[in-house]
Amino acid sequence: MGLEKAETTSTTPKQRVVVVLGAGRSGTSAITRGLQALGVELGAQLRPGGGKNPTGFFEDESLLKINKCFRKALGLRADSVSLIEPQQWQTPTVQAFQQEAIEDIRHRFGRYPLWGYKYAGTLRLLPFWCTVFHSLDLDVRYVMAVRNPISVARSRAKLNPHRGTQEKSDLEWLVNVVPYFREVRERPFVVVDYDLVMTDPVAQLERIATALDLPITATTKAAIQEYADQFLNPDLWHSRFTDADLDRNPCVNSLTREAYRWLSQLASDEIATDSPEFWREWSRIENALANLGPVLRYLDQVEADLRHAQRSFLGPLQAIPQAWLNVRQNWSFTRLVTKLRTAATREAS
Repeated sequence: MGLEKAETTSTTPKQRVVVVLGAGRSGTSAITRGLQALGVELGAQLRPGGGKNPTGFFEDESLLKINKCFRKALGLRADSVSLIEPQQWQTPTVQAFQQEAIEDIRHRFGRYPLWGYKYAGTLRLLPFWCTVFHSLDLDVRYVMAVRNPISVARSRAKLNPHRGTQEKSDLEWLVNVVPYFREVRERPFVVVDYDLVMTDPVAQLERIATALDLPITATTKAAIQEYADQFLNPDLWHSRFTDADLDRNPCVNSLTREAYRWLSQLASDEIATDSPEFWREWSRIENALANLGPVLRYLDQVEADLRHAQRSFLGPLQAIPQAWLNVRQNWSFTRLVTKLRTAATREAS
């Protein structure tokens, strides 16, 4: 009796989860909605559409909150470009968030044999989520959404002109795409280019289904067609740039250009996901980005100082070096700034 029960349990298929990765403004929402057409359950508490995504975000609100709170605990803003240090994953705070995620997934997704989850910053936080998925003994599959970096910057610029500059956008793209991508090759995964989805959505969804071993039934085929005909709106596809445009644009980061081109080859099936050449070149890109670590931390600190100065009672005066204020010929100005600082301190207290 006990033996029979053990055999039954051992042959029970694992619960599957499809995780959508990719930098923001890369079509992750549209692609996640496509997974719904493939029979992937996204949950009943999705973030409502509006603003930058009028047709929907397709993000579970509870898991989205965990991601944002965890990111904040790591000291990262949405636009931060600092790399996460290995020791940051081994803290009690991380473990507490992981336990919260585990309990939340069990409670809300435990009854679904196939479910999906999307958050544009997941790849950057992948070590956290890998531990969660391992603890739940999930069969994890990945969809990596990519889009031409020029299009990503143009789309972001409409929301935030500063983050949408090509130089800033490219750095955000790199830190949300390169670190930890290597980890996904241990599981079934597929890279999908947003422009190809918009060009031929049926073919791309079928390609995802094949790569992730998701069944295509008559019901699924009808849902795929509905997605292509009724959900995708060409009017929301505002820009499309070519590989040649990457070469012509002097503002594009060379490392971003290289990484996107390799991912684009995976997305167009020019190379296989187990290509030794791809992973050799990806290792080189990883090392190049890691070498930029100190510069990226410095950039985050400069932006933090600027935000502090803008919020301060003194405004830009906060950025005046103390050494300069101590120069004798500026004594009267020094006293003025000192008085202003004192007044600001009293105001804050």
